[in-house]
Amino acid sequence: MIKYSLITVIFVASLTSCSKKKTTNEDGNSLQTGETLSKIVLNYADIVHASYVDSLDLANNMKAKIQAFLESPTEKGFEEAKESWINSRFPYLQTEVYRFYGGPIDDEDGPEGLLNAWPMDEAYVDYVKGSPESGIINNSKDYPKITKDLLISLNEKEGEENISCGYHAVEFLLWGQDFNANGPGNRPFTDYTTAANAERRKEFLKVTVDLLIENLQSLVADWAPNLENYRNDFVGAQPKESLQKILLGMTLLSGFELAGERILVAYESKAQEDEHSCFSDTTHNDAIYDIIGIKNIWTGKYTRADGSIINGTGIKDLGLEIDNDLTKKIDASLNSALKKSMEVPRPFDQAILAEEGSATSKSIISLIEELESTADNLVVMADKSGVKVSREPDE
Repeated sequence: MIKYSLITVIFVASLTSCSKKKTTNEDGNSLQTGETLSKIVLNYADIVHASYVDSLDLANNMKAKIQAFLESPTEKGFEEAKESWINSRFPYLQTEVYRFYGGPIDDEDGPEGLLNAWPMDEAYVDYVKGSPESGIINNSKDYPKITKDLLISLNEKEGEENISCGYHAVEFLLWGQDFNANGPGNRPFTDYTTAANAERRKEFLKVTVDLLIENLQSLVADWAPNLENYRNDFVGAQPKESLQKILLGMTLLSGFELAGERILVAYESKAQEDEHSCFSDTTHNDAIYDIIGIKNIWTGKYTRADGSIINGTGIKDLGLEIDNDLTKKIDASLNSALKKSMEVPRPFDQAILAEEGSATSKSIISLIEELESTADNLVVMADKSGVKVSREPDE
């Protein structure tokens, strides 16, 4: 099974020397900068495509493990299915930096809401504590047959927490609710054998995984080279137009989505329901690999699931031509954010309960502040590059 090595990804790269001389004119339109922009855009497209391919490959591995479990349910097979879900998240989380600019993942027809929507009302899908007959799975009267079209139609219907599709629906069906202070949820594998509506639960899980893979396939096609697709338009556009999108994705993921929506909201509410991967207790991975995704685009380097490396021109190379000091700040801030994301105690749902002013509480606040600092400096970098990005998404 393919696995990522955090130690390799995080600590192999050291800070690159920032001693290059500034070569741009006042408008930032020197020949060298123009060439750098074109290289950044092309390498970005290569990394996007590769990371979606990796996401699809590991999702297919997850499908195989889940299918094997469903055909012959055992405790061991259930644990292998769970492990495959965790592994499938590593490359996908690194793709979240491609959001927020109306690309294929989250334009008006984009599948993001069918892939990674959260937080999730568990009772919308299956039984929960105190309500053994809740959810689509246990409602054969209104939903006699579980199909792809049904789950799509019900996803986020009458409420953003009405999640019926995507990674977190699969996560809930594998782990169940988490009532364990020291670990994840503990759904029994017998939910797929002798429990009420076991066959409907099997079908729901199978259909949800198939839909997830279908949506990942669409993203791979959108970014595949040598086709008339989004990638072709993105690479063929004016470089600064594409640069603005790249920087917007980096900025909003760092400051708005990760620091704000995913960490600060949960920290302030102290609610397990507000953490990103609450059933499997892998929210720490969400933060770590989102930051790695930002670093991939910053450095122009992506380590693939098979260990091979794409290494080209990144935003950092442009920064070295524009403002060495600012580039050093962003580089240091990203490295610091990654380190701090690893230092927040686990599981995250217990860390957010820590007393204010405690070491754990301070570690979370420090990570939030570092991510916000990164976003602020990326806004400045964008401005110096001749494009505008915002810390808040457009409504």
